[in-house]
Amino acid sequence: MENYIKKIGLNKVESFLNIKIKKNTISIGADTACYHTSFAIIRTTDDYLILESLEKIEVPKLRKVSTIKQVLDNVDLFTEQLDTLKNKLSKKYKFDYVKIEDCFYQFSVKTTKLLAYNGILTYDRLKRISDNALLIMPRSARAIVNFKASNTKLKGNQLKKKIIDYVNKALDLEIKNDDEADSIILALVGLVKW
Repeated sequence: MENYIKKIGLNKVESFLNIKIKKNTISIGADTACYHTSFAIIRTTDDYLILESLEKIEVPKLRKVSTIKQVLDNVDLFTEQLDTLKNKLSKKYKFDYVKIEDCFYQFSVKTTKLLAYNGILTYDRLKRISDNALLIMPRSARAIVNFKASNTKLKGNQLKKKIIDYVNKALDLEIKNDDEADSIILALVGLVKW
């Protein structure tokens, strides 16, 4: 018996998203953040889109004033967990595509640096188990899967709720976490037929 989160007809997903999806393809999406990173693994067959798993790695939240050593300790902890996840996934999958959220620069310098560290470390590790790895901005990823609310004035939690709702409707899910929703969108981007 297969273990997966959701199996849904490929035609249904293509119809909802108004895109064509590659068949017999495996994609992983990584929504990088400062203190946690979410991963979605999606596989397609001739007839189905299968959300295989959602994974997450976390590091302790740093105080506003942190030493370089504390930051580097978090980087080390992130890297260790990322290597463990990569090794686990590499035993099960050969990814066709890896899509990683690129660093969003609208935050403080500290946040931007942490996002950049985690994004490039994720890219470095996952490119080793994929044919195609790419960093992509969140708005660009959402546009590829025809999420229109990114073009509105919605911000923060309102936008996050819309993203969750969109992913839930597209894949007939009931997730509540915006990081998981973002990682699913990123994984879907790897499946889009151009």
